[in-house]
Amino acid sequence: MKKAITFRLCVVIITAMVMTALLGYYLQTKSAKEAMRTNSEIRFNQVSEVLKRNDTEIAELRENLKEDYFIRAKAAAYIVQNQPDVVADLEEMRKIASLLQVDELHLFDMEGRLYAGSEPKYYDYTFHSGEQMQFFLPMLDDYNLQLCQDVTPNTAEDKMMQYVAVWREDHGGIVQIGMEPARLMAAMEKNELSYVFSMMTTERGVTIFAADQDTRTIIGATGEIPVGTPLASLGLCLPEDIGEGTLYSREMVLDGQKNYCMMEMTDGILVGVSATYEKLYENVPGNMMLIIFSLCVLSFVTVFLIIKMLDTFILNDIYGTIDGTQKIAAGNLDYRLEIDHTPEFKELSANINRMVGSLLEATGKLSLVFQNVDIPIAVYEYNQDMKRVLATKKLGEILMIPEEELSAILADRALFVEKIKEIRSEPLKEEKEICCLNGEERRYVRIKTYEGEGKTLGIVIDVTEAIVEKQQIEQERDIDLLTGLLTRRAFFRTADQLFADPDRMKTAMLLMMDLDNLKHVNDSWGHEYGDKLLKTAADLFAGLKAPEKLAARLSGDEFVLLIYGAEEKEELYACMERLEQSIREARITLPAGEEAEVSVSGGYLIYPEVCADCTELLHLADQAMYRVKKSGKGRFEKYDCPQK
Repeated sequence: MKKAITFRLCVVIITAMVMTALLGYYLQTKSAKEAMRTNSEIRFNQVSEVLKRNDTEIAELRENLKEDYFIRAKAAAYIVQNQPDVVADLEEMRKIASLLQVDELHLFDMEGRLYAGSEPKYYDYTFHSGEQMQFFLPMLDDYNLQLCQDVTPNTAEDKMMQYVAVWREDHGGIVQIGMEPARLMAAMEKNELSYVFSMMTTERGVTIFAADQDTRTIIGATGEIPVGTPLASLGLCLPEDIGEGTLYSREMVLDGQKNYCMMEMTDGILVGVSATYEKLYENVPGNMMLIIFSLCVLSFVTVFLIIKMLDTFILNDIYGTIDGTQKIAAGNLDYRLEIDHTPEFKELSANINRMVGSLLEATGKLSLVFQNVDIPIAVYEYNQDMKRVLATKKLGEILMIPEEELSAILADRALFVEKIKEIRSEPLKEEKEICCLNGEERRYVRIKTYEGEGKTLGIVIDVTEAIVEKQQIEQERDIDLLTGLLTRRAFFRTADQLFADPDRMKTAMLLMMDLDNLKHVNDSWGHEYGDKLLKTAADLFAGLKAPEKLAARLSGDEFVLLIYGAEEKEELYACMERLEQSIREARITLPAGEEAEVSVSGGYLIYPEVCADCTELLHLADQAMYRVKKSGKGRFEKYDCPQK
């Protein structure tokens, strides 16, 4: 036994040592790449900051040029306004353009037509001539508007130009100047990436480079990579769609050496940092030697100590402990370990015995906790090797099982499982884990079980209060509190189901109604009597004798009545006559003994004479009702389907 354990222990330790060494090598290489990633992100941020600073400078230059161009345009407008003779003189116009140091000078009339300027070939172009010239169209509607267009190809020649336009002070026309963007282009050339990278310092074996996103060629580098070198020639293959800020790691070949490379899209430019593998892993060999030496020493010491400990312990105590715990695990919770050959095993035995005792007490403690905090919850547990079921005291109370019966089924796991199965046989339709218990009182319980490794844990919760409250909320949602009729939402839900079943609908009448005098009653005697009027009308609709009906309050004074299930429409007309008669006889008592009539206007239609969905039918009945409202009120009118 001892030799077998020693041999296996050595195999395990040597295997663990090899695995640890491999893991250490993996972590070392991964750490080196993570460090490379971190350093690359710092470099990327540096490049990004430089590019942002350059963009800011270019933006400031654009703004300064814009202000300068507006001044020149206004100067040209002033000259043209005060010296109108120069308009027809091409040479004078070109002199003015030269004087103001502009490349083009154009004059537009009030309609946006170019009629004069320094470039006759552009005459008769208008602000409608092309997309570039349409930029200035808003100026025709606003004398105070002055516009500066970004550098863009002009309409006539696709020539890269920047145009600025202002109104003459006398509003006699628009003056436009055009500038070739030479100065702006020159400023942008000073911000080339070649300059940016020339200012960066790198360690030996490390190269920073940038590439154009579209052409995938080098546009700047700190090393000896020539500008214009394709990334593919360096072994770098990247996806077509590269996300801004996404890091990519690739292997590349530079000067015949393999490099590990990190790349990121920064402000539309691919920026990369590469390092030779020699540079990347320069610290790995030394670290691995130290790790392997430490593992060898640690393994030798560990094997020696474990063998020494095996000599100290008595294997019979181990077997005794195993045998005892197996009996306990099999469900014999009355068994107690009595191993005391060594202090350690004596303490172990005592701890196991205390653990078993705690397990037996756990059910009682849990019951006491639930009872003291008045939580309607119970727990039970059993496994396949135990005949008895452990349960908290409230289980019988929640499941409405008499104490005597509960004791019997807890003593026999099979009976208990059968009882739980019986309780769970009829769950609620919308809540599969909730069952309804019918006894002296109706009770709803949630039973949830967890099974694993031959054990079953069940939690039983009394959810009666929550279910009853939920049912009450659903009822209040569907029933109008004032009238007791269906709400709009409940009516449409039920009506849609009815219209989907023609056999149940048979012949039906849809009646849309409105109380004529509700506003008068509210304004004259207050909302208390208005509510009384609403309730009286609702009682008439709800109490109408009909084959089958569905009555609802749609809004403040609007009601709908669906009478269905009739064999013939004469039954429906008889129902409507009874309703009209009851409305004519209905009164409400007002203060001082006065009475008010219940006046109702309505429109109706017969189904299936008119076929459509419920919403459309209600709309048609509503049209008929409003014809009544406009022509006298207090009666019902049928919707006549238009003749085809």
